[in-house]
Amino acid sequence: MPATDPPAIEWRQLHLHVGHRPLLELDYGRADTGSIQALMGRNGAGKTSLLRACLGLITPARGELSVLGQPVHALRGAALAALRRRIGYVPQLLPARSELPITVREVVAIGRTARAGLGQRLSRPDWDTVDAWLDRLGLTPLAQRPFSQISGGEQRKTILARAMAQEPELLLLDEPTANLDLGWRERIVETIESLFAQTRLTVVLVCHELEVLPPACRHVWLLDAGRVAASGPPETVFTPERIATLYGDSLEALHGNGRHAIVPRRTAHA
Repeated sequence: MPATDPPAIEWRQLHLHVGHRPLLELDYGRADTGSIQALMGRNGAGKTSLLRACLGLITPARGELSVLGQPVHALRGAALAALRRRIGYVPQLLPARSELPITVREVVAIGRTARAGLGQRLSRPDWDTVDAWLDRLGLTPLAQRPFSQISGGEQRKTILARAMAQEPELLLLDEPTANLDLGWRERIVETIESLFAQTRLTVVLVCHELEVLPPACRHVWLLDAGRVAASGPPETVFTPERIATLYGDSLEALHGNGRHAIVPRRTAHA
């Protein structure tokens, strides 16, 4: 991307509170356009809260937060709704399993409705976009299946297709591999990597595990107690000292072929 491209996300002296309790206190940071960046850290570090602030769902107590060039901290009403239409969001928690006979294709179409406008009937080109994303993510054979009757991994891909049908400029992923088995975790990681390679869409990914970072993710923000503990490439962020502080001194990080993992530390006699 040209150096003149504005950042997809930028914050300055950003403070988020819950009631009177500080939740996040961030000095300065940015997610560059056309990159994959990850927000990592322990439970309660503030990762999801930062994503919610980017969507205008949390109003900062102070500071500035710019998303796609818009001062989201100052937007309200129609201006905020217009910004949200430019952002694809895959939440941590999937919709509750429902007996309503909504199909996989209809779930993906919800993303297109966000682009077309609430209450507007989808046009033939809109449905073509829905079907194209079903095909690109390998969901066409499931298109007429009830969403509640497909596997957890298939549901994750469906929600990802819903976000992409919106044709977003920014994709926010909140623990997209949570509660999936190893096979589905790898499929989702491969899907994210493939989407990025094809679209160069800006992606911000919240996760706990190094194993779920796609190879194209070359910048990690490590949050701890509401502050940035470190930022940079995964290899430099996850030093032995930080791993010991966060997870215990019996673990170590392995890096290779663009992938990363935290494993039990090898002993001298192993």
